[in-house]
Amino acid sequence: MNAKAAASAVSTQNVAATAAPSRQSLEAERSNWRIIILILATVAIWIGFHIWTGVFISPRNLSNLAVQAAITAVIAAGLCWLLVAREIDLSVGSLLAMCGVLCMLLMQKAGLGAYPTILIVLLVGVGVGLLQGGFRVTLGIPSFIITLAGFSWLRGLAYVLSGAETLSGAGDTFYDIANGEFPVTTSLVIILVLAAIHLYGWVRAYTGLLGPQRYDLRAVNLVILALSLCAAGLSIWVFATRSGIPYPLAFLALVVFVMEYASRHTRFGRYVYAIGGNPTSAKRAGIKVDRTILALFGLMGALTAVAATIQTSRLDAGPPNVGLFVNLSALSAAIIGGTSLFGGEGRVLGTVIGALLMASITNGLSLAGVDTFYQMIITGGLLIVAVSADHAAQRRPR
Repeated sequence: MNAKAAASAVSTQNVAATAAPSRQSLEAERSNWRIIILILATVAIWIGFHIWTGVFISPRNLSNLAVQAAITAVIAAGLCWLLVAREIDLSVGSLLAMCGVLCMLLMQKAGLGAYPTILIVLLVGVGVGLLQGGFRVTLGIPSFIITLAGFSWLRGLAYVLSGAETLSGAGDTFYDIANGEFPVTTSLVIILVLAAIHLYGWVRAYTGLLGPQRYDLRAVNLVILALSLCAAGLSIWVFATRSGIPYPLAFLALVVFVMEYASRHTRFGRYVYAIGGNPTSAKRAGIKVDRTILALFGLMGALTAVAATIQTSRLDAGPPNVGLFVNLSALSAAIIGGTSLFGGEGRVLGTVIGALLMASITNGLSLAGVDTFYQMIITGGLLIVAVSADHAAQRRPR
């Protein structure tokens, strides 16, 4: 069976799954409940830190938190798809540093403008991703080993390019990429339009008032609607009272939308999950497994380059030692968000919420004056808990 036939077969299965209750629909409902629990846990953490610090739940801090989480979430989104396909990338922190250094070099030493620099750095990120993916698919070396080597040589390259010095001062245009915001009025319009579109789609899908009812109305759908409206109200309070929506948050929203849509409605997205479920069966069905894995590594490199651009702009500097713990944070976000280390399961939306939870803990502990070393202990403990829960879930019969 060729790739086109395989995609048609998968599409037929999806139609059948929509027409009648099945294990697939139950898996989707279980995934939604997991995201809901994750959101409620994040809210509980916010309340706890606000009681502790008195300033956590404020427009200023939540706006800063959104930008902090966006950097990790962009990387974690790419890592989510790699984990779904039973791959991993341990070099993202080092690539982040190398791309950040390259940004500053191109603008300060080569005299390039902000936008040509971003384009070059993006191409370099994609190139590094394709290089590592190429070693993975041509030599058959596990991605763990390939990217572990990348963790070393990319960090060394960052130090070589920078001369072990921190380069700073890129100019206002580049600085505004991470520190700029949409006007308050524009932000309010964006939030209200997105909320209206979501409400329209929900009513049409679950009630039949605006067209044929496509899905059964269940408790999980009502809870998601309530949480979505609460999120819209919170966004209005945060981004329409003090300042507008930060540019990094808008880009993250675009990444989430595109990747969530692709995972549900495109052939490539279905291939990623098919490979993670059973690579051998996927290859026998005609899916180009190696080509898909190569594309995933290229996407991972691109997203890391974008995160590096945001990070460098936010700091207005390109230190070669930045991103030392990004690997841990992104991996924790993906696993906490429901991505399985065993492949075949995970959602970008859950991963982003996991990144928000991780950033909330770091932000809250910093506001409370907790030492960085204790923050590392807590982060490592959370990762152990998340991996243990994932392992237990895989062993539980379904």
